[in-house]
Amino acid sequence: MTTPAETVATVVASDISDRAFRLYVVIALHGDAWMSCQDIATAVGMKSHEIRMPLAELRRVGLVERERRYERHAKNRKTWHTYVRLTPAGTTTEAAA
Repeated sequence: MTTPAETVATVVASDISDRAFRLYVVIALHGDAWMSCQDIATAVGMKSHEIRMPLAELRRVGLVERERRYERHAKNRKTWHTYVRLTPAGTTTEAAA
């Protein structure tokens, strides 16, 4: 089992941008649950379209995984939502594979 200090050292050594690191911290503090991109963007004070590239960086290095869901809104309109969580220990993501 790794300590939080070892985990942060690994993330910093992965050569990701400052924005990607900010997103990683928010996702890590949220735990293992899926978190919507809108909630992540709100937590870091950015717009949802501004987090796309930093999330792609995190996926590229295998730190997070994403899931797209086709959901229905209150007004019965269907739309896609993207959810993100930390990559479970011992697994690889599609980007890292």
